[in-house]
Amino acid sequence: MNSLEEVEPQLTDRELRILSLVARGYSAKQAALELGIAPRTVEKHIDHVRLKIRAKNRTHMVAQAIARQLI
Repeated sequence: MNSLEEVEPQLTDRELRILSLVARGYSAKQAALELGIAPRTVEKHIDHVRLKIRAKNRTHMVAQAIARQLI
């Protein structure tokens, strides 16, 4: 592998689940209720996913996830 090639991010199962919910239009509060966790925890997971896939915002995060076939 060329050192300049981008390595696909490794997302946890929880991060993928939250990414999927966000892609379906869930707010952090709605995702938290669905998963039985705190909204702030959902926000942290969203931030981690966004950083891992180098997205500028949530919309870009979802677009990148779809383009990379993560969801």
